[in-house]
Parts: sequence; C-alpha cells; structure tokens
Amino acid sequence: MKFAVIGHPILHSLSPLMHHANFKALNRDDEYIALNIDPNHFHHIKDIINQSQLDGFNVTIPYKVDIMQYCDEIDLLAQKIGAVNTVAIQDGKWIGYNTDADGYIMDLKQNCNIDYIKQVLIIGAGGASRALATKLYDLGCNITITNRSQNRLSDWKIPTEYIALSDINKIDLKQFQLIINTTPVGMSGFNNEMLIDLNHCQKDTMISDIIYNPAETEFLKQAKDLKLPYFNGLGMFVNQGALSFKYWTGIDANREAMKAAVIKKLNL
Repeated sequence: MKFAVIGHPILHSLSPLMHHANFKALNRDDEYIALNIDPNHFHHIKDIINQSQLDGFNVTIPYKVDIMQYCDEIDLLAQKIGAVNTVAIQDGKWIGYNTDADGYIMDLKQNCNIDYIKQVLIIGAGGASRALATKLYDLGCNITITNRSQNRLSDWKIPTEYIALSDINKIDLKQFQLIINTTPVGMSGFNNEMLIDLNHCQKDTMISDIIYNPAETEFLKQAKDLKLPYFNGLGMFVNQGALSFKYWTGIDANREAMKAAVIKKLNL
C-alpha cells in the first residue's frame, strides 16, 4: 500500500520516517511519501493524489480545512471539528477523518490530570486548533481563542471566547489551566517570535505546543525557564499517525517503534 502526507511547506515533516518505522516493525512493504502541494496547484489535488496512486494520506498545514471539499464522505467528528487531517481512499472514494483531536487528548492524559482543566487558551485558529478546541469543549472545558484575526472562527460549531493576539498580554493568564500553541510559529522553517508572555500564569498551568520539530520551541523554552509544566507535540504526532494507519488498514500501529524513530531523528 502507498500513503503520503500533503502540506506546504512539507520538508520539515517526519511523517515518512515515522510511518516507515511502523511498516518495518509490522513487517509490511508499504510506502509513505511527502508531497509539497503549492497553494496555486491545490485545486488539482484529486489529480495529484490519483497520479501518486495512494491508498490514503495525511493532511497538514495549511490544507486541513480546504481538503474537506474534495472528500466524498466525512466522519462525524471531523464534520463537527470542520477539519480533516486523514483521508482514506476506498474504491476510489475519499473518506475524511480527524485524528488530531483524539491523538492530542491521549497525550494530554499522559501529562496531566485532565479533570483539573476547565479553562483553556488556544493560540491559533487553524485546523489543529479547531480539532483540539472541539474535543476539549466536549470534555467540559471553556475555550478561549487568540489569533491575529477573528474571521477564521466564523464557521466554528462550538462557542468560544476570542481575544486578538495583539491584546493577549492584557488579560489575566491565571484563569487558564492549559495554554496550547497550535500555530507554526517556532516550527523548523518558520519564524520563532515569542507568542505570549507566560510570566503571569499560575505555577501549575500546563503549557503545550503541538510542534514536535524542534522538540523545544521558544514558547516551551519560556515555560521551562519559568518552571511551568509543559509538553511538546511528539505524543500527539505519534498518536494521530497511529490512528490514521488504523483507518487506512484496520491494523493497530506499533506506536513504540514510531516514537523511537522520531526521538532518534531529533536526538531527544
């Protein structure tokens, strides 16, 4: 079978490395490639995927919302989230799923007592933000979104508070038990500006960045310096990939092999 990850840019992605580690652990002769899709060519995505003869693919920045219009069916959770990060191709039919949400929550539970979290601040309003916000809202959390623009929230299916990113340091961060960065700021190949000042958080506020490369963004380094609990996106990355593989094949992935391959590559 043949799979891929699509995005722009895509050179930073460790998805091919991670999935090939899983294939090897399961003694499978599968293939997984990275496809950099220029935004000017995205409307040809059906042709691009068909020419690549894929059985399924992952979707990353910036196409998690745009890909939905090309799916023949969309899973109920992905519909509610309004974003797709996994597409299974079955008999020529594209079925969209979202594994970001469950992948993140699995890792969050490994890092803290999720019952303690009631107020969540999420930086960014893209596809990953939608996924995490929807799942956390379903778990009983109140969600505040900070972004440069409120426009991207217009079609969200859950209630949220909004504050402009330019005003973020004017609010009391002590109200939040969890702060998550879902933007690409700090990712390899992107800028590394400081998103918000964490000095005024509660000492037990969990700081989370869904970026896994590098392992510590400036956002997480700030949390580390302030002795705040924190975790990066490695667990979510492995979990969402494993869940995608299950949708494509019906087989459980070897998460230990997947995680070990990424850790080795990043020298963690």
